Amino acid sequence: MGLFWYGSHSLIIWPKTINNDFMKNLKLMSLLIGAMLFIVSCETEPYQEDELEATSLKSSKDDGCETGFAICAGNITTCFIEDGFNRWGWTIGPLDTSEHLFAVYTGAGKCDVKKGELSAEVDLEYDSTTGIANVKFTALEGFVLKETHLYVGNDPYPTKKQGKREVPTVAPGKYPYKHDNLNGAKMDQYTIEGLSGEIYLIAHSIVCEAGE
Repeated sequence: MGLFWYGSHSLIIWPKTINNDFMKNLKLMSLLIGAMLFIVSCETEPYQEDELEATSLKSSKDDGCETGFAICAGNITTCFIEDGFNRWGWTIGPLDTSEHLFAVYTGAGKCDVKKGELSAEVDLEYDSTTGIANVKFTALEGFVLKETHLYVGNDPYPTKKQGKREVPTVAPGKYPYKHDNLNGAKMDQYTIEGLSGEIYLIAHSIVCEAGE
């Protein structure tokens, strides 16, 4: 090590061998930090919706059917994308004892209703005293229902098992209540019991053009 003066400042010159050791240690620290960051990202990754599962229930406009979700006023409606999921749709809540009428938009990619079509409505009657919620899907004029999937609960999203953990999901196939093969029905309804307090609702449906 040498000591040199430059004006009013002193400079310390480290031997080359020490510089090499320092660089090796620096590279090792960088690798360790990178590994730690990778582990952290792997821990949070399961909370992101699986790409295949998230898109498995999409319908093509070619067969006259589209996937749709209920939406309400902005202050109680959250787009899935805002919460880190990779598909569009909305969770509605929190909701207390009351009756609500929600619009169902199909084909509203990225939660942009301007891209979608108003094709159905969902009526919710909830009484927190009895813990009962009645939910009714109704197709609008010119449309029919092919499938409905429903979540009602105290958390914004239902969960699915991921390894040893339960993680949030927005995949309609994982919702606890579902009616498949409605064969062109105009209306479908559910009665959910055992609820309490404020609730959230996700109402998904596959809506088809009448006559398809």
